[in-house]
Amino acid sequence: MRYRSLLTIAFDNSHRLMSKTHYFTYGGVDFKLVQDNPRKWADHLMTIVTDDDERQIAFRAAAEFMSALAWENNSRISLWECGDHSWPLPLSLRQARPSTFSFPRIPFGGAITGYNISRLPYIETDEQRTALALFREACASNNDYLRFLFHWQVLEVRSATEPVGFINKAFRNSRAKLRISDSDLRKLPLEGRPLGIYLENDCRHAIAHLMRRPGEKKIEIDDPADRLRLTYSARVIEAFAEHFIRETLQLNKVVFLHHLKRGMIPVYLPPNTASL
Repeated sequence: MRYRSLLTIAFDNSHRLMSKTHYFTYGGVDFKLVQDNPRKWADHLMTIVTDDDERQIAFRAAAEFMSALAWENNSRISLWECGDHSWPLPLSLRQARPSTFSFPRIPFGGAITGYNISRLPYIETDEQRTALALFREACASNNDYLRFLFHWQVLEVRSATEPVGFINKAFRNSRAKLRISDSDLRKLPLEGRPLGIYLENDCRHAIAHLMRRPGEKKIEIDDPADRLRLTYSARVIEAFAEHFIRETLQLNKVVFLHHLKRGMIPVYLPPNTASL
């Protein structure tokens, strides 16, 4: 008998789906998604694997799906491997039930419901995939310092992009497209400097480097005012990361979940692909 395992990937999702159970194929991998009680357990994403290579492929596909879902639904999503156990033939994915449980890692923030998985952004390039993964991790983080660094790294996904120049140009030419609160901007101590210079020197470099030259801004971890400053700064850099993904990386196509044949697991098809 060929050895098979039922792999469970746990995840938190701040925006709840309308149905408890979903089946879909993403990245060539069949998945079963089962929502749990977010006050008690993380949700479950299950798939069948037969070796370590398939396990790695499955997790990468699951992570990309979660990045796309978080982007589409504007939700906070975190995922991690939860475990696996033997799943011999003839048991199918439809017979799978959650049996490995993990505590949530994102604090419960209320039951925001009514979402689905029928539409996702179409990820065409490795730059888009990496940027969405960083954006997902940033939005899921409970730490403003990490949030800022992950969002800043989104701007570094394309090697030809210089983050400071991108920020200043986008702020100057595309202000109406940026989802930035004027209230957050007013709370930043720019001191006459361009926004990009402030975000790089007083935030990015200050977070990454404990020891700095005289006159350069240091982060005071236990200073309430400094912590609040980083909260506002993280919100602002998030708007530039989102703008970078939409406008520079051109993440503007979508895929839809299609039922190709009765009894088959639905699959996401690229744009302009005819259903069979």
